[in-house]
Amino acid sequence: MIKRVSRKPKGYDGTKTTTRQMDDVLHHVLSQVEKVFADRPDLVLSSWPDIIGNKFASMTRAESFAEGVLTVRVANSTLLSLLNQYEKPKLLEKLKERFPAVEFRQLVFKIG
Repeated sequence: MIKRVSRKPKGYDGTKTTTRQMDDVLHHVLSQVEKVFADRPDLVLSSWPDIIGNKFASMTRAESFAEGVLTVRVANSTLLSLLNQYEKPKLLEKLKERFPAVEFRQLVFKIG
């Protein structure tokens, strides 16, 4: 004898519809796309050399920008320490001035 497996989700009684209206789905998807496009991570990454300046541009590389966190690779531990202790607030301020519509939550430096 073959045992039948119920395919109903737990807590579903079978009376409600499980489909969505296309308007609801499109609205949600488009709002997500607009949010990503507004942040423009590519512009933030490409402007990093101007933000950091000529002195440190060759020793740093902006790697990623997602969810308000800019990750930057640095050449050595001395530079990492210098940027974390002294330059981080100034750099965040410059980023906020350059991109006022973008939320910068954190600036993370990593050796690499």
